[in-house]
Amino acid sequence: MGTSLSEQVTLLTDYDATSAYSVAYHTLYANIRFDWDSERNLSHTLLFTTPADYPGRSVIAANAAIAAAQSGISTVLVDADLHPPGLQQRFSLGKTSGLSNLLARDIITPAAVRADLNQTFIPGLSLISSGTAQMEQQEASRLLAVKLPDVLTSLFQIIAETEDRSGLIIFNSPPVLTGIDAAQISTLVEQTFLVIVSGRTTRTQARRAQEQLQRAHAKLTGIIMLNA
Repeated sequence: MGTSLSEQVTLLTDYDATSAYSVAYHTLYANIRFDWDSERNLSHTLLFTTPADYPGRSVIAANAAIAAAQSGISTVLVDADLHPPGLQQRFSLGKTSGLSNLLARDIITPAAVRADLNQTFIPGLSLISSGTAQMEQQEASRLLAVKLPDVLTSLFQIIAETEDRSGLIIFNSPPVLTGIDAAQISTLVEQTFLVIVSGRTTRTQARRAQEQLQRAHAKLTGIIMLNA
């Protein structure tokens, strides 16, 4: 992608649809779709992650989700970066119950997940925020491994009940090299995209992140380069 890191802190909706910034994300989404099965009524799952922490990195997943929703597919954006939360602020939702609250439940049901689905100001785009439950990072990682499959199963059931019976689920995760969360999520999704930043991501970071995802048997579909 030919957009700069400084632009990445801005949502796609702040740009004209014909701008280079908007076109870059819609092109990215179109390229992602090329790898999908042509069969209708399928839901798909993606993960966007980075090797290390960068300003505005969560907006990469958000903008991909916006591009998907604007292209006509029902999209759910899941903020799995629990430390610190942030995507709900991007969408002006304030503090809302979300993923951490679901992980803290004894049983995860479609009804519970549906209650934490927040419709954004983008038609066709819902957000499960990182949530408000407080937990240590090690405990959060353990619960992600144990309970995130149940969250996904519930989301698939919810999507199956919609009129078009298909959709897209996009995860935003912590950086790969800060813990095991990104690698754990990568085992549950169809496609993982590693985002590196020219001039900020070192070759060592990129290589280590790629190796960590490969050890987790992630389907690393592509590497996205941003200009610093």
